[in-house]
Amino acid sequence: MRIQLFLFLFLMSIFSVIAQTTVGNSKTKNKLKFTTSYNFGALKNLEIAPVSRYDYTGLIYKIGYERITKKKNLFNIEFDYLESTLETDVIPVLNLGYTKLGLGISYVKNIYNDDNFSIHLGLKSNSNISTYSTRNGERNLFSQSFSLASIFNYRINEKHSLFSELSVPFIFFRSTHATSGIYSLKDYQGLSWSFGYKYSPFEQFDFTFNYNFNYERLQITSAFREVQQQLGFVLFLNFRS
Repeated sequence: MRIQLFLFLFLMSIFSVIAQTTVGNSKTKNKLKFTTSYNFGALKNLEIAPVSRYDYTGLIYKIGYERITKKKNLFNIEFDYLESTLETDVIPVLNLGYTKLGLGISYVKNIYNDDNFSIHLGLKSNSNISTYSTRNGERNLFSQSFSLASIFNYRINEKHSLFSELSVPFIFFRSTHATSGIYSLKDYQGLSWSFGYKYSPFEQFDFTFNYNFNYERLQITSAFREVQQQLGFVLFLNFRS
């Protein structure tokens, strides 16, 4: 817990500096977002352990920055951190410690916008470092994916809105202690989808409740598969510069 708190405060200080030094015009809106989500996950990684499935739960902490340009294009950057235990009913002694640190960067262009509905399309990059604590020490896995991304927003009224975000990877890089490689859709399939409700009681604050689903599958000899379902709460701090 101390590591999580330290990381969260450290990243928060970084984004506070970014916010104070952002240069733009009065029509550009910026957002800081702080997220806490409860995660339900399932993982299969035959390179780390010969167990067909691990289950894990735990809190995910995220901190992000969003910039809305004059043309209503969106730039997002987000860090996330998870610390949990991979558990199996097969042989409990094979349980593993699991830590995952991620960085997501996206840029999506506004292709449609009216008073109530908007659509954005663009690209997203995801980088992850996963650490497995085994009986033989720690093992690390690095992965990098590039995805097509879309965001849909529906404005109910001035204070209430709904949104949906979808990204589908088209190329994937993975490196472990034993192997590394670049994979296309033939060997790697993934999906990230979220749906949520946003409440904006004041111009300076937004509150969001959302559901997020993540899926990854790598079809190689040392098969890898991971599914995450997250229920989260997000606080947005809005400012103009």
